[in-house]
Amino acid sequence: MSGSSVILFKTGYSFISQPVQLGQGEEGKEGAVEECRIGPLPAFAVHGTVAVQAWNTDQVEVLSLGRRKKEDLELSLPTEDMSMAGFLEANMGTMVSVDVEEGQGMRASTRCYQGRVKWVKALGDEGTEARLAMLEMTEGQVKKDKLFNCSNIVNIEKIVEDEEEVSLVARYRRTSPSKAPMATLSYLTRGLAWAPSYSLLINKEEMTLRLDGHATFLCDLPQFDGEPVGCVSLVAERPKVHLEQLCDPLVSGMGAMDFIRQLGAETGQHVPQRRVRHSTAQFASKSMKSNKDDMGEEMVRDVSQSVEGIKGGESVEDFFHYQLQSVPLNHKQPVKMPFIKQCRDIKYEDIYFIDLDNNVRVASSGEDEESSVEVKHAISFKNSSGQPLTSA
Repeated sequence: MSGSSVILFKTGYSFISQPVQLGQGEEGKEGAVEECRIGPLPAFAVHGTVAVQAWNTDQVEVLSLGRRKKEDLELSLPTEDMSMAGFLEANMGTMVSVDVEEGQGMRASTRCYQGRVKWVKALGDEGTEARLAMLEMTEGQVKKDKLFNCSNIVNIEKIVEDEEEVSLVARYRRTSPSKAPMATLSYLTRGLAWAPSYSLLINKEEMTLRLDGHATFLCDLPQFDGEPVGCVSLVAERPKVHLEQLCDPLVSGMGAMDFIRQLGAETGQHVPQRRVRHSTAQFASKSMKSNKDDMGEEMVRDVSQSVEGIKGGESVEDFFHYQLQSVPLNHKQPVKMPFIKQCRDIKYEDIYFIDLDNNVRVASSGEDEESSVEVKHAISFKNSSGQPLTSA
């Protein structure tokens, strides 16, 4: 990921740009239309943010992007009950993706849950009793159980639990016979976050202090393996992302009506509701692994790797970006490093806050009464780092 760049928000969202090679490096004919796999992408990307831009439009023109087709993975068949609950019971302990209808009437919507089948209520003697099921789901480092009524399930798909990435198929036209046209794959996703922290080392004798600022990075994206990311920008504010919960169909692979329903739920618009329930489970694959050996593309790596450190900062529109270089982001491994330059020998002053309106009674004896006020001690100093200080 050395040639990549990442813009991190405190909200857990990040905009990722990574170089990709179109094709396998062979020289093509001018005007020829070709296809290649590109990626990987995480399992979630905000709708409308997935894009591929050619580095040199005089060499290649990107025509379209499509989701890579996956081979079907079959669920185990139930021996007796052929209902949705029966399929879950027959696949106990299996990682599945379950579409569940929630709400009623105008508020009805379909939500997708992914997890391991943990428990299914046994089939009653009469067979008419509603059956409940439980999925064990993982969100970051936390595991939680989701309980739902099996009669509300509209679709069950088996997924490969160790594969959490997606790849795309790009169609492009060569406008010149170049050997290795390059492009940038970009998308807005969640699973990367940062939080600032500060430390002050005070010298009371000289009335000076040292200011240090560190950024802690949390990464839930499996494509980051500790290889330093070339450029990382930390956004000081918390911008609001439109449709932040809606996954792009190129990544999710959801159907047309499911997408329309989720889009309506995000925008508050009325959408047609599903009237017919599926009677059987669909055996579609949810494999999300992108094998780099089969993708026919190589990531561009900077041989002269720079050392981790602070690159600077700049204001972009209404936001300030702290710029770092060579940040070793690693899946499930928090990383901490300075994000502002260390400031030494900063002069400070002692200040005291007194609230005269808030008296505290100490003692009362007859007509004599003593009272006190609360005094808070603080220090005041000038930020000499040249960059604003942001809150967590």
